[in-house]
Amino acid sequence: MTTAPFDRRAALKARHRRAILDAADALIGEGARFSVDQLADRADVSRRTIFNHFASIDDVVTTVCSEMLGVVIDRFRDTVTSGQRSSMFDDVAGALRDTDVPGIIGYLWRALGGFAPGDPRADQIFQATFRRTSEEMARELARRYPDADPIDAAILVSSLMNGTVVIATHWIAETSAATDDASRELWRHLLERLIATVRTGY
Repeated sequence: MTTAPFDRRAALKARHRRAILDAADALIGEGARFSVDQLADRADVSRRTIFNHFASIDDVVTTVCSEMLGVVIDRFRDTVTSGQRSSMFDDVAGALRDTDVPGIIGYLWRALGGFAPGDPRADQIFQATFRRTSEEMARELARRYPDADPIDAAILVSSLMNGTVVIATHWIAETSAATDDASRELWRHLLERLIATVRTGY
């Protein structure tokens, strides 16, 4: 007899969370940092509701950006080959190649109001975004490759995703997150360098 009210509360909570994230995405698209009050107004919820779901504005931004970067995981699901341990590296590398990572990084850059390398707030959100994606990718690898050592899977994903943060920082410094042909060519060069370095080791 208590299931229906609980389900209604859960559905309302999910709707509020989605409304907050959609509102944050819209505000990010407008290209400026935003306050809690602006976010609450756009999402049509109270400030308290925002903090019932998220620890801070930075947590909201990180979650929105993590959803964007989650496209890498979707690409991974699409590119999984044999499910054999030997194909793990190629599958993760293929997902990075097949995803518009420059476009996503440009989104992150706009989400943070533009930033220079070394900006502590931006670095924290950037690292948190990639860490959340890495953790989800490692879980997905464990599901897709049940015979693989989970530590091997985590190391593989961490190496590639942390390396992506390194080349992204360099790419932003060189291009200011532009996504023209020259910037994308630089990204492809940096990504292939990363993949080759991680594949062969030092």
